[in-house]
Amino acid sequence: MKTIIINIIKGIFIGIANIIPGVSGATVALILGVYKEAINVITKFDLTFFQLIKNMKFQKAQQHISLTFLISITSGIIISFIIMSGLLNFLLKNYPLYTWSYFFGIIMASIPYVAKQTSQWTKKESFLFIIGFIISLCFLFIEPISENRNLLFIFFCGIVGGVGMLVPGLSGSHLLIILGNYKLILVETIQNISFGILNIGESTTEKIDLFSYITILIVFLLGQTICILLFSRLIKFLISQKKDKTFAILSGFISGSLIYIWPWQN
Repeated sequence: MKTIIINIIKGIFIGIANIIPGVSGATVALILGVYKEAINVITKFDLTFFQLIKNMKFQKAQQHISLTFLISITSGIIISFIIMSGLLNFLLKNYPLYTWSYFFGIIMASIPYVAKQTSQWTKKESFLFIIGFIISLCFLFIEPISENRNLLFIFFCGIVGGVGMLVPGLSGSHLLIILGNYKLILVETIQNISFGILNIGESTTEKIDLFSYITILIVFLLGQTICILLFSRLIKFLISQKKDKTFAILSGFISGSLIYIWPWQN
């Protein structure tokens, strides 16, 4: 029970990081020591798992995917989206300097930890660090596009957001800002669904809006889920087969991402 509670708390911190533009949920997962386990669990949604479900061997299926770990982490992320998003908006509006400084300190402190995952730093690893750093900085110069409610585009946003959730140093919420749909998906949709559920049945207009926002959320989560299930396999391969090179470039990614959350932006 203690482990479940700890994982829920870790999930809350990961969820908070996913909401804030410039902060990477995957980086926080690395710091909290659940990143590799999460990748391993996600990749276990394979043919073996579905075969166990088909044969109604639910206990073995549960053990195969470490269901308790998955549910506890996911529950924490959902809790943070529902409860903590309002608190974060308040802090960022009223205490932006302190809030950004806090997250800047966390991410900066994580860089040596991630860099230590690389067992040796040769010229190749150093070069990859620089490449990761430059690629991360490039996102700063991409002009955000306008909001787009087309469901196909929302699905694409889910895929991009999924990549952001899996790659340390790459902020999924910042990518959504570039795509123009951060406010629509992570602010308006969550707030309107919460408000709509609490006030359901009061008027026809609210019902239509609630259905619209629920559709947006479902399509977004569908794209994100598909991306996570597929892309996690590539991440697992890179971590297991190309560990030094992977963490070298991720260290560069995370270092470059610090500019997004520099507290004194003005």
